[in-house]
Amino acid sequence: MGAAVSARVVVMGVAGSGKSTVAAALAARLGARFVEADEFHQPASIAKMAAGVPLDDDDRWPWLLALREQLSSPAAVVLACSALRRSYRDLLRGAGGVRFVFLDVDRYDVVRRVAGRTGHFMGAAMVDGQFTALERPADDEPDVVVVPGDGTPDDSVEVALAALDSLTSGPTVVPALLADGGVERVVSADELRAHVHALASAEIVGRGARRVLLVPPDHTRLHSRAGEITAELFEVLTGAGCEVAVLPALGTHAAMTPDDVALLFGGRVPASVVRRHRWRDGLVRLGEIGAAEVAAISHGRFTEPIPVEVDELLLDGWDLVVSIGQVVPHEVIGMANFTKNLVIGLGGAPTVHRSHFLGAVADMETIMGRVDGPVRHVVDAAFDRFVAPRVTVLWILTVMQDAPGGVVQRGLFAGTGRSTDSGGTAYRAAAALAVRTNVTVVDRPFDRVACWLDPDEFRTTWLGNKAIYRTRMAIADGGELIVLAPGVTRFGEDAFIDALIRRHGYRGTPATLAALGADAELAANLGAAAHLIHGSSEGRFTIVYCTDPAAGGLARDEVGAVGFAWRPLGAELARLGVGGSRTAAGPRVDRDGQPFEYIANPALGLWSTADRLR
Repeated sequence: MGAAVSARVVVMGVAGSGKSTVAAALAARLGARFVEADEFHQPASIAKMAAGVPLDDDDRWPWLLALREQLSSPAAVVLACSALRRSYRDLLRGAGGVRFVFLDVDRYDVVRRVAGRTGHFMGAAMVDGQFTALERPADDEPDVVVVPGDGTPDDSVEVALAALDSLTSGPTVVPALLADGGVERVVSADELRAHVHALASAEIVGRGARRVLLVPPDHTRLHSRAGEITAELFEVLTGAGCEVAVLPALGTHAAMTPDDVALLFGGRVPASVVRRHRWRDGLVRLGEIGAAEVAAISHGRFTEPIPVEVDELLLDGWDLVVSIGQVVPHEVIGMANFTKNLVIGLGGAPTVHRSHFLGAVADMETIMGRVDGPVRHVVDAAFDRFVAPRVTVLWILTVMQDAPGGVVQRGLFAGTGRSTDSGGTAYRAAAALAVRTNVTVVDRPFDRVACWLDPDEFRTTWLGNKAIYRTRMAIADGGELIVLAPGVTRFGEDAFIDALIRRHGYRGTPATLAALGADAELAANLGAAAHLIHGSSEGRFTIVYCTDPAAGGLARDEVGAVGFAWRPLGAELARLGVGGSRTAAGPRVDRDGQPFEYIANPALGLWSTADRLR
């Protein structure tokens, strides 16, 4: 048997099917470590089962996360686990390269076996519940082999070994609908248009969708080409007689103005069809990611549940929702877009606040640029469990790069459905490309970095602090970050968050956590607290904001009051000798002969030394 197949195997089935015996024997044959899932139940769960009370999903998700960590070990593992439902198997699949052996047994044999066991928390009375919960592996689960469980354990092992060998060349993931990308690939405007038309024909109009909701990012992603894709889809679909609305994934950003709409969509989408996401009201609560699961994924750093609330417009009976956006390193979720575009971009205040705080306490610098992580788990789980059953989604994902000749498109990916469907495959392919094209590893830390913030995109420090997030892992201790911010006129995207930032400032993690205990308004807006943590250098380097008060920009005293240093924008541009996005990125020397690194589009990348990416 090939090492790739034998590395991670789950022997699954109802209680009493013999999975522990078979798994232990299979592990011995493969030279793998045997793991018994029952040993990872929380004491409260064991007590429930011993009392004859079935577990619910809030009990199982933390348990399954612990098992996924066991499977993620670099050593070969064979796990005995019931994995009765498809969603449970999907979570275990997150370890990568997992294969399942399903022991298929008769109910009466199970009752007989369980009745003869002593000292086990699973009694015979719970067998019916096991069979009720069992979702037999479906045809679209090619990583599962079915083994009759009515023979001896040795018989089952032999059949399992032969069947697992047959999977070595078989598909293990659902292919993306579209995967066009590469580190040297440049997707032209004509090629992009052809791809969009093909997707519209085959996946939207061709499948009979008549009411379609398009969900792009807002104008703060001008370089994503999402505006161009949205405009193209709008024209194609309305031309085909579809009813089309556009609901930008604002998250907590300010609503787009008519000028913003015209800028993002090139005047091709009328402002009248663009709806506004209301993140404080107009929401539907779908469920929550439980406290125990959040604690498990964060290793105890955050122990509160994360409610899942989405804009009611997302659930307005659309035949299809098309989510459009850019996959790029992100300070909260690791890699932006995919399920984040709907769960967070169209999420309610509690969803946004608590997910962002989770990212902050889980340590931003261990998250950025990673395909998976604590917040990605939460957001994917929220979509898979609560949104996907109610909404059919087509995902269209771009990968962009700020190349020497300007911003180019390196990839276009598309898929549908959950994180384990073709949509998840498209995301992972796009994220893998983004790691190669959007992450710059530097040989030594920069002593000085200057970042330009495009005034059409960045009008607040809430957004402009991407200059901090994306460069912090490349800045030397005692270094300096210069943020050239011609369009920044305030701190928060709305007046309330702006007031919280002014009240507490960017003063580091200890100060922010202390403020949470003293300020009920901050405690009720954990996303703002997360932002304050993200926006601080923790005293490691100096952050200098350069604004133009004469043009309405933040004043010196305002900038200083939140913990940043300040310089006048015009004088700093002259000293550095740069002209915004017209100046090519890279190493430069100022008029005093002092070197610095210039970054024209900080939102398009992540800069880090190699040791900080480990």
